Amino acid sequence: MPRRPPSDAETDGRSDCVQRAYLYFVKDIDTGGPPYSTEDLDLMAFDPGEVTRLAGLQPTEAWRRGDARAGRPDPQRFSNWTYELPETRTYVTEEVVTRLLDEIEPHAGGIAEACTALGLRAGINVVIEMSGVRDAEDGEVILSTAAVTYTSETLKRLARLNVSVDHDQYVILPGRHPGH
Repeated sequence: MPRRPPSDAETDGRSDCVQRAYLYFVKDIDTGGPPYSTEDLDLMAFDPGEVTRLAGLQPTEAWRRGDARAGRPDPQRFSNWTYELPETRTYVTEEVVTRLLDEIEPHAGGIAEACTALGLRAGINVVIEMSGVRDAEDGEVILSTAAVTYTSETLKRLARLNVSVDHDQYVILPGRHPGH
């Protein structure tokens, strides 16, 4: 049985967990890992406008490789297409993922078509930011972590969409306690 996230009473309401999730597309090729050569970057490029047209879903952020970057002299190195929901204060990762699935499942056919026609693969990235606090009495750090677990129904929904799932986790700790 998954561990129950701590209640506000257990953490004095001081630690925090904010999560967000987004759908993304990347070229379905193996270029190895970074650093990427110019040729690799060219192979990884795709037209985000075509993804939008085929998927039938308006991205929250998109650009082509080579597009100008606001406030930067160098152009975009990668193509990008993402559909992201606003962040949510929750310790339960499944809540964030199922909200995203509710939004994108009506576009399942278009997502599959975009992947097939453009040689892409789709994924869901979950960004988890956990903030700790320092106990005023003993200076110990208090940190409640996210419950990253999925029911079989959520796993089936992810499998039907043929998406990968990535979790990026960040822990933000307070500075050292004075005198320690």
